[in-house]
Amino acid sequence: MHTLNHDLEKSILDADGRYLNAQELYPLEAYVQSYATRLHTYQQLRDNSDKLVIQALRKLAQTYPELIQQHGQRCKYDMTELLRYVALSVLRNDEIFFKEQMLVWLDTILLAHKRNAHCVVAYRNLQEAIAATLPGPDASLIRPYIEIVIQTLQSHA
Repeated sequence: MHTLNHDLEKSILDADGRYLNAQELYPLEAYVQSYATRLHTYQQLRDNSDKLVIQALRKLAQTYPELIQQHGQRCKYDMTELLRYVALSVLRNDEIFFKEQMLVWLDTILLAHKRNAHCVVAYRNLQEAIAATLPGPDASLIRPYIEIVIQTLQSHA
């Protein structure tokens, strides 16, 4: 696994034996300046992911109790894994990493099992749980990743 995000890695590779100019250093500066906030968000997800997933699934169970009875453990696993990759992606500040490492897999699995519509509701519930539980700056960093998931799942409807 690469340790830098795709933008920083590209800048470094493009430099190819020369110093980076001021414009090329800007992504690195922004990355460093936002690190404390991204680390806090990572820690919040690490510490609260189980609670957030359970809260989202309880709300889903009110609408689809049979789905949770049959597939609740798998839903919990998938949502927990998704949050783990969101946390890593936020820490890295790397949406491409998230799309390549998680979203393609999740979309393929859910499409194969024809669970997109149910999962859209589940991930909206998860987004609501995040907004209600985590501090605003953390929720703001997480929101775009959950939105990507919801949009991808809705694109098959």
